[in-house]
Amino acid sequence: MTEKIELPPSLTEHIPWEEGSNPIWPATAFILRRNLAKYHFPPKMNEMQFIQTEEILSKALISTTDLINPICLKAHELTALDKEFLFEHFLCSEGFQNAGRGQSFIVDTSGKIFAMINVQDHLQLEFLDTKGEWEKTWNHLSAIESVIGSSLDYAFSPKFGYMTSDPSLCGTALNTSAFLHLPALIHSHQLEEVLIKQKEAEVDAVGIQGTLEELTGDILVIRNHYTLGLTEENIIHSTHSTAMKLIIAEKALRMRLQQENSAEMKDQVSRSYGLLLHSYQLQTKETLNALSMIKLALDLGWVSGVSDHHLNDTFFKCRRAHLLFTFKEKEIDSQALLHRRAEFVHKQLKDIRLNIQTL
Repeated sequence: MTEKIELPPSLTEHIPWEEGSNPIWPATAFILRRNLAKYHFPPKMNEMQFIQTEEILSKALISTTDLINPICLKAHELTALDKEFLFEHFLCSEGFQNAGRGQSFIVDTSGKIFAMINVQDHLQLEFLDTKGEWEKTWNHLSAIESVIGSSLDYAFSPKFGYMTSDPSLCGTALNTSAFLHLPALIHSHQLEEVLIKQKEAEVDAVGIQGTLEELTGDILVIRNHYTLGLTEENIIHSTHSTAMKLIIAEKALRMRLQQENSAEMKDQVSRSYGLLLHSYQLQTKETLNALSMIKLALDLGWVSGVSDHHLNDTFFKCRRAHLLFTFKEKEIDSQALLHRRAEFVHKQLKDIRLNIQTL
């Protein structure tokens, strides 16, 4: 009987955005995809090839000095809840609940690096930047990729670049995703107009659910649309440029809301405050949306007694898998979970104060 693997404390005791100091731009994810030249891509591999490539890549990652005490989490040894936790923690765009033997995840004690082996491609490396250190983060990720590539042959075409299981991701096989908190633009119904004016042709804008129609928590993700025909520098520049333009627009609108003492926005903040502090049950989406308004209110000086870091902590830990880990439970009735979430949020925000009525 296989011994149960425990997720490391670097994940369960910390949130990925805890070092972030920018309330509008909390994080950026850099993702590189690579495949080994001598093997079929994961969708076409047999079980033996899964096991062989997993062993090769996990050994290469574990042995690199560019990772801090990395550990390998084999998918077939993880519970469904563990996988859900990883999915939530790194805000992954695609689930991997069906990942099994021959697939694994590598994390290190920084909690910023996440490698997936044999999920969509042989190797998917993700590095999270929460300090605005784009160049340093990219160089670190590139160094890890280069070290692995120095001993292993990647699938590469002189015409199409690095080959991936999804043809649209060939070329550099680099994705950058800037996570932006834009409640002022969204709730003032100005986001679409600003995107039309400011968005670079090479980038897309989506929510954390993957569509622009549903912006849970008022988080907009700016990511590159193309990986082929562009250099890594082009991709990074386009994403960064669009993100900066949106941040400037969001800051300007927040300043205007503060100066005008927007009654409509104050009403939304007050309703969110009441929902979070006095609900008996809370759904995930309504909690994230209400927390977004409180984050905005904190920046505008309309609430106090809480920090942006603490709100980010609540943002991550109120979701199902994180909540169950917090309460140290493997499973819970859906109705009971709604109440537990409300209890958790009440405790997290027990010191918060609404200052709107005194302005």
